[in-house]
Amino acid sequence: MAEPFVVEQRGVGKPDYSRAVSSSRQRSGLYLKYRQHLVLMVATFTDMVPHPYPVAWIQPPLAAGAQSHLYDLSTGLVTPYAWPAGYTLTMVQKDWAFNQDTEIWFYFDGALLACPGISPGGANIYINPVYAYTSLTLDPASAFPHTVDFVVVNVGGAPLEGGITIAAILEEVGSPALPTTKKCICPSCQHLQEVPVGTTKIVCENCGNPYLVYDFSHIKEL
Repeated sequence: MAEPFVVEQRGVGKPDYSRAVSSSRQRSGLYLKYRQHLVLMVATFTDMVPHPYPVAWIQPPLAAGAQSHLYDLSTGLVTPYAWPAGYTLTMVQKDWAFNQDTEIWFYFDGALLACPGISPGGANIYINPVYAYTSLTLDPASAFPHTVDFVVVNVGGAPLEGGITIAAILEEVGSPALPTTKKCICPSCQHLQEVPVGTTKIVCENCGNPYLVYDFSHIKEL
């Protein structure tokens, strides 16, 4: 039988996890499957100095009572965002922050469908919805082409500044792959130019000015 011995007391009698707390931290993200593609519709309203390369979605402050559509981050084209038959579109995230009272309205195929949010000025809204807006609830077979549109309305008493992002997933359902090119719009002269889908920095073939768009064609995990 082992002889009794004294053990030096350490700590306060409970496990100390203070050095490992950071290991439980998580960040929001997504993992795209083989047939899924990321779609971001955004708008930023500001009177700050513009980006060195013009981008379509950075707009002047939105006047009181005025409204604005969003912009496809991969092409610079203003919404409505359109997609062909054989695909579904599902919203996975929405967030915005404005300095004025704001209404957000959602249109499907040109018809008002829902109000994603009404918020007071100064609020920072982030929502990862449990029940998302999805084309599957209106066209389960994905048999028809569709459009979606998000409209920001300034219901405050002064010019609105801030930004909004709507994230969605476009998914193929037994349809051909998406095109290998895309049509992008020049913020300077509004010229439409067809470029490879992975292009981000574009020199306008009409006015010669450079501008930026995003590429989501190769992103599968964020």
